[in-house]
Amino acid sequence: MEEVKDNAKNTPISKKIKNIKDKGTDFSLRILAFIIAVISWFIMSITQFPTINKTITGVHVDFNMNGTIAEDKGLEALNYKDITVDVEIKGMNYEIGTYTENDLIATVNLKDVTKEGMYTLDIDVKSNHPADRCTIVSVSPDTIDVDFDRITQKTIEVTAEAPLVSAEEGYTLNKTSVTPEEITISGPKNELDKIDRVSARISKSKKLSEDKSMQAEELVFYDADSNKLDSSKFTAGSASDYNVKFEIFKKKVLNLKVNITGVPEGFDTSSIPMKLSDDKVAVITPHLDDPDEEDIVLGDIPLSSIDLKRKFSFKIPQKNKGEVNMSGSDSITVSFDKEGYSSATFTLDSENIDLVGTPAVFTSEIENEKLPNVVLYGPTEVIESLTDDDIHAKVSLSDIKEVGSYTKEATVYAEGKKNVWCFGTNEVQITVSKPKTNESSSADSAIS
Repeated sequence: MEEVKDNAKNTPISKKIKNIKDKGTDFSLRILAFIIAVISWFIMSITQFPTINKTITGVHVDFNMNGTIAEDKGLEALNYKDITVDVEIKGMNYEIGTYTENDLIATVNLKDVTKEGMYTLDIDVKSNHPADRCTIVSVSPDTIDVDFDRITQKTIEVTAEAPLVSAEEGYTLNKTSVTPEEITISGPKNELDKIDRVSARISKSKKLSEDKSMQAEELVFYDADSNKLDSSKFTAGSASDYNVKFEIFKKKVLNLKVNITGVPEGFDTSSIPMKLSDDKVAVITPHLDDPDEEDIVLGDIPLSSIDLKRKFSFKIPQKNKGEVNMSGSDSITVSFDKEGYSSATFTLDSENIDLVGTPAVFTSEIENEKLPNVVLYGPTEVIESLTDDDIHAKVSLSDIKEVGSYTKEATVYAEGKKNVWCFGTNEVQITVSKPKTNESSSADSAIS
């Protein structure tokens, strides 16, 4: 019989079929051989190596407080971080031979944690397969240190801290304030108790000439000794939630003066040897448009009250609302330098007393013949040169409204002397009447 051939390769069909059968038989034999090898290894593991020791690295430790006494008492672990351990196990080769880190369970033993404090806790490890005969030989590390405390809250005032923020020349940083004024902090009770103050800190450098608000850059926690505390132990608001306001005041000088009243015409008040305990006072004011200097009158001193011995005290007034006196004193004392000055007593003749300002409808005359014991002060050489004839006085009657007898104070002075003044009060008796008319005179003549 003629054999059928494959036209493409010129190979007999019967031969190709035989080759395919041979390959199928070879593949089956290979599978059978693999199965026999596995069974042989399993038998060898049981008979020749029944138990083995194996070290597994990187086993994750689970930290769980659910259902513990620590949880019931409101404790929290403060410094715990996830860790892994290396575990050596022992067991049947066929059971643990293929173990990885996922086949073991590692936990922290919390049964002894009953109150606040630092604990050294055991790490317990077991197999994830209860039916396996797996023994834990060693765990590394086998303990972990954990700090437990109660988490509470504390509310405290926030102060400003801006060491590089200052005022421009001629201005001063009066005060700083923080909004919101308080902060509520959460954290371990033992750590919260250490907080004495909290600052909203600004580290940037700035010169100010007007009020300014700036956002805080950092919240800084301090203890009673001004040591910084670890902010990572606390939970609080963000620094950006707090604004620091800088209140700028202007520096100003007050030139202090005192008015001398009751002076004779032409008298030189600068000749009085008067001294102020302070003639200038530094103040700061919120009124930034105020001038750099300002004159302030403390009050009045009557010339007749100055005997060079007496001292006068005046309160420093507050010129504008909100100003702050920086002198440290709230009053000024006025005193007098007696060196080169003296006094003398004179008698004033009534002929040297002038009545001025008498209303035209009245006439007036002096009842006193003399005014004795008139005391004058002035430079010694001037006082020693004076005589009674040099002493004069004026009495103003401009306020007279009707006839009668009046006691009026006389303003005494030394003729031609601008630096001499009278101490004390000198009173003159004055009679005011209506002048006699021509008709009154004729009637009086007829009667007589």
